[in-house]
Amino acid sequence: MSPELNYMAKGNDGNYLQHSVELALAVALAQSSPDGGLHIMLTHGMAPTQACGSLPHGQTRKALCRALQLGQASPSLEEPAVVKAYRATNASLEKYPNSAELIAASVGRLRLSGGITEVDRAKHAQLMERWQGTQVKPILGSWRPEMVGAGVHTWASPSRTKSPWLLSMDPMTYSEARLRDDDKLYRADGERIGRALRPFVESGVPGVAIIFAYAVRPNIRPLFWSFADRIAADAGIRTDSCWMSHQGGNRNLVAIFGVGLTFPPAWPPPAVNPGRD
Repeated sequence: MSPELNYMAKGNDGNYLQHSVELALAVALAQSSPDGGLHIMLTHGMAPTQACGSLPHGQTRKALCRALQLGQASPSLEEPAVVKAYRATNASLEKYPNSAELIAASVGRLRLSGGITEVDRAKHAQLMERWQGTQVKPILGSWRPEMVGAGVHTWASPSRTKSPWLLSMDPMTYSEARLRDDDKLYRADGERIGRALRPFVESGVPGVAIIFAYAVRPNIRPLFWSFADRIAADAGIRTDSCWMSHQGGNRNLVAIFGVGLTFPPAWPPPAVNPGRD
């Protein structure tokens, strides 16, 4: 098996939600930049491409498969940014790209700066090879230490440029449990994120932070939105939101924190629901 296929992506509509939102906003920000550049901060890197596994009962990939099919067809007017990125990367369920690859295909790899954190050594090695010779630095380790000091997910990052910025956080889900440095996002992470965002807000440079939370149960959803509101208050930033159904009564949620951000005309992306309800 190819090294790029050693890992399984979920391959459900949560992938479509993440990438349709990221790509729509990344393209809008890059288009607002004089040089077309974008500074990216991706907290959960993953391998450049992965095969999608089989889905548990009740999960769907209807929106994902529809967008992948459109990406294999001829271009059409005003198609979503994610469809264009799928076409440019020849994306499929057998070889599904990560966020970094899709953004690179949409904006231009050499127009990007920033950092990607990944805790898996093999995936990090693939990221290092893929981003060699660029201004994007893959880091082996957790995103949390990189959100303080001059880490790659801070305003003071050595790779920081004058371009608009995009911070995307893709944890497995949100939890109110005691903080652990793992693949989840915890209530206690809010203060760290708010502090990290404040210099971006104060700079006035256009940008967006996006936090995804997957398979969120009905009783946890208000707690996640309260978490997002606290971050917005700490950072002095506006917040928007959208969602998609996941499984049963659970939902995939997105909190969006924008500075000088103008949403693209066709917002939100197809099949994505605006708001919190």
